[in-house]
Amino acid sequence: MARLLLVEDEPTHMELYKRFLTEDGHEVKEARCGREAIEVAKSFCPSIVVLDLVLPDMDASETISRLLSECGCPKIVINTGYESYRFDFRCWGADAFVVKSADPSELRNKVKQVLSGRDSRN
Repeated sequence: MARLLLVEDEPTHMELYKRFLTEDGHEVKEARCGREAIEVAKSFCPSIVVLDLVLPDMDASETISRLLSECGCPKIVINTGYESYRFDFRCWGADAFVVKSADPSELRNKVKQVLSGRDSRN
């Protein structure tokens, strides 16, 4: 279906999300920090990036800005454990926002919505 870059520093979450997104037919590459995400995005050219906001090396706004400007990543879905970030200015460059859960259905649905071009910010 799509080339997807999954940026997540928590190994358990990475494994869970990667498994389900791969089952949905996506080609998934992994990055565990912002700098790694930039490097992988430059060579992999993902259709969509699923991005954890709290990473060990970069803040959210820098990661999003660099993914958009340096890598030309067309779509970004924020996947975070912090509901309070939903309307934070640092997230304005993203196409969708998902609060992490043990049930990956919301993330899967948002990825589908963003790839189809439907409005997915709410």
